[in-house]
Formats: sequence, C-alpha cells, structure tokens
Amino acid sequence: MSRRLPLAGAGLLALLLAPAPVVAHAIGGTFQLPVPLWLYLAGAAVAVAASFVVTSIVARPEPGERPSYPVYPVPAAVASTGRIGLRVLGLAWWYGAIGVGFAIGDISPLPAVLFWIGIWVGLPIAAVVLGNPWPSLSPFRTTFAALEWLARRAGAVRLHAGIPYPNGLDRWPAVALLAIGIWAELVLPGGDRAGAVAWLMIGYTLLTLVGMSLVGQIAWLRHAELFEVELGWFGRIGPVGRRSVGGELCEGCDEACDPARCVDCPECAAAAEDAERRPELRPWIVGLTEVTRAGWSDAAFIVLALAGVSFDGLKETAFGAALLSTLLPPIQALFGLTGTTFLLLDTLAFVLVAAAFGLAFTLIVALAHALADPARRRPLASTAGVYAATLLPIAGGYLIAHYLTLVIQGAVWLPSLLADPLLSLAPVLDWIPIGLVWYLSVASIVGGHVAGIVLAHRLALRDAPSRAVVAGLPMVALMIAYTVLSLWIIAQPIVVEPGVVPAA
Repeated sequence: MSRRLPLAGAGLLALLLAPAPVVAHAIGGTFQLPVPLWLYLAGAAVAVAASFVVTSIVARPEPGERPSYPVYPVPAAVASTGRIGLRVLGLAWWYGAIGVGFAIGDISPLPAVLFWIGIWVGLPIAAVVLGNPWPSLSPFRTTFAALEWLARRAGAVRLHAGIPYPNGLDRWPAVALLAIGIWAELVLPGGDRAGAVAWLMIGYTLLTLVGMSLVGQIAWLRHAELFEVELGWFGRIGPVGRRSVGGELCEGCDEACDPARCVDCPECAAAAEDAERRPELRPWIVGLTEVTRAGWSDAAFIVLALAGVSFDGLKETAFGAALLSTLLPPIQALFGLTGTTFLLLDTLAFVLVAAAFGLAFTLIVALAHALADPARRRPLASTAGVYAATLLPIAGGYLIAHYLTLVIQGAVWLPSLLADPLLSLAPVLDWIPIGLVWYLSVASIVGGHVAGIVLAHRLALRDAPSRAVVAGLPMVALMIAYTVLSLWIIAQPIVVEPGVVPAA
C-alpha cells in the first residue's frame, strides 16, 4: 500500500501536468509551420516595433480638445428592438442556465456551455468584435428594475438602503470577483459541472442584487459588478458605442458624460428614459482614446484579465509543467498526495503568474511615469490606469486567438443542447483548417499589439509631447515581450516545426 500511493500520485501528477489536447482551441490536429517558429516570433516582434517607429514619425501632438471621428447613429427603431430583445435573451440565458443546472443536474453540459463558453468567454469576444451588449443584456439590471417596480407597487419608494459606497474602495471588488471567477474556471475541480455552475450563478445573482440594494444600483454596477466592468472596458474596442442625447460620450463616464441623461454606462442615472440611449457606429478602437480617468483598481483588473487567459495557455506548455513540478514538493510535504495538494498547486501557480504580470506592468508604468514631462505628469495611479487601457486591444486579440474556436464549438453545439440538454458529446470542428486557426491567431495578437502601441504613443504625446518617444519606450518593450510570449504560448499545442513529423 505504501508503494502504491507514490505511484498513484505520480500518475495523477503526470495527468495534471500533461498538456490538454488543445482544449482552448477546441480543435484537433497540428499545423506544420512553413518556417521555424522563432522566425514567426521575430517577425511579430519586428512588426510591433516598426509600428512604434511609424507612429512616432506620423503622429503629432493633439490640441486640447478631444479627437473627433466619424459616427453613424443607429436608427431608433432598430436600437429599441435590439434593446428589448437583449433584455429577454439575458433573462432566459442567465436564469435558464440556473434552472437546467438544478432541474437536470450534472448529467447536462448545457449550463457550462451557457456560462463558461457563452458568457465568460463569448461575451468579451463579442464586445471586442461588435461592442458591449451587457447594459441591455444584463439580467441584474432587468431583475432589479422589476423588483423596484414591485416595491413601488407595495408602497416603497426605492430599493436602496442609502449606504454610501466607500470612496477608497474604487473597483477592487470587481478585481476580487474576477480573480475568483478565473480561479473557478481554471483551478476549481468540477467547476464545469452543471450543479456547480448553477450554484455559482445563483450566488453571484444574490450578491449583485443585495449589493445594488445596499449602496444603490449605479454605485454597485460602476464598481463591483464583474461583467459590467469587464464588458464596459472591452466594449470600448468594438464599433458599437452609446452616447446620450446631448452627444456626450456614454461609455466609461469620462468628463464629457452627462449623468442626468446617460443610462447605458454604470456611472450614469439608471432612471432615464430608454429613448435617451443613442447607439452609434464608430471605428474600432477609438473608444479607448476617450479614456482619461482610471486608477490602480482599473489597472489591476485589466492586467489580471490578461494574466488569466495567459495562465490558461501556459498550463499547456512545458514551462507550465516545469512550474508545477517545482512547486509540488513543498506542498506535498505539508499535505501529502491529496486533492488539496493539487488544488493548492494550481492556485499557487495562478497567483505567481498574476503577480509576475502585475509586477512587470508596475515597473514599466513607474519608468514611463518617471520619463514623462514633469510639468504635465499625472499622478502615478492615473498613469497606471490609463496605460493599462492600452493593453485592452492586446487582451482582446489574445482572447480571440485563444478562445475563438471554443466559442465556435459552443455555438455549433448549443442548438443540439437546447433540443436535448443531455447531449454530452461536443461537436468536432475538423472542418476548420488548423492553418487558418494559426494565422488568425497570429493576426489577432499582432494586430492587438499594434493597436496598443498606437494608443500608448498617443498617451505619451498627451503626457510628454516633447519626449513622447522616450516616454513610450517602456510600454513598447513590454508589448514586444508579450507579443513573443503570447505567440509562443498559442503555438505550443497546435504547431510543428518544419521537418518534424506530427505525432499521431
């Protein structure tokens, strides 16, 4: 018996450390590279660096007013219909997943598909590609509005205890909830079982509704509602934005926003009429040029989101296996070869990766802050928050590279699951060429980094017009390094070097 336990533990460790069969890509097979991988990495790094050189030559300091760009208002009838449709869909989506999880139980994969693929992964990609749907899709806004209506019918004025939101808390509750969500997705054993998903969703629903009742709908949504904060940030990349009737920017509630009119961002008055909402079409990325107010909590949220998807990819690499094997002995010495050991092992690995990302970003921001023009230098917290926003196109590009085929798999699987929630066999995406997956991944990552470079240089022009190139170099170095790292991560499970025979 004493010999079997180490052997069983070694087998469990091997299973844990072995890269999953392209789980995030949801597609089998490998792609034979026409050139060595290092040449792809070097080419991507050169492309990102060249974008900085071109931007530095072409870009000029902007005048004091906000940059202008073409916008095309969405017709009122289309906007109203879409808003109502999203509200109904949001209620059915969220509460339907909870109902299936409790009614059918763990034998159904439908709740996991609806939540982990549809909401957790799919909506951020949709926000990047199209725009933020959450202000209308949010089941919490709709549920709270219904509860307020019932309260008024019962004679109450409002569902608000009148407790002020602590000023110094900022968006740290959303950061904590994001960390818990990433942990539940990537570390928690059985986190994809229907019952676990249902309890997770009902718990978060109660937390959100109670929070909105205590400190007010706007304060809670603005600071603590995870999806409101996350999709609000990623929605700035997409081409569909929202403005108030007076034309002020709605998303993010910067200085130009009018709280008396605007309703579709969490900072603004939720009691305004639906007709006040003005969806519009605009060029991609330009929503990020309006970011002027952010702090350490915003920076932590964005960097943590980037670290989470990177950690998911790193687990499929030899580096991830080496990290886990290094951390295992001291934890095993304390807890033995138990489930707790491996739970703590993955948790500690995630904490270390997130801490490394945070430390690297903090050092780069501190250096960029020191190089900025002293006469126009903003506070360090503001510098961190605004520079973190330039990482959003990078995070969006990596989301697409890492999870797009998983989202496609979920979309293909969903109609069959709705017809038969017990259908446990996921569809095979062998009709998608693996070469297309690779080149799309490269394009999305490099494109996101180029957009981040341009945004970072615009920010440097605002803070240090006389030394914008020097002040922007730290962020350029960080983005080049992450370009190489992210391409290397996604290459590990799907590409084979030239001349190497792919494994069966």
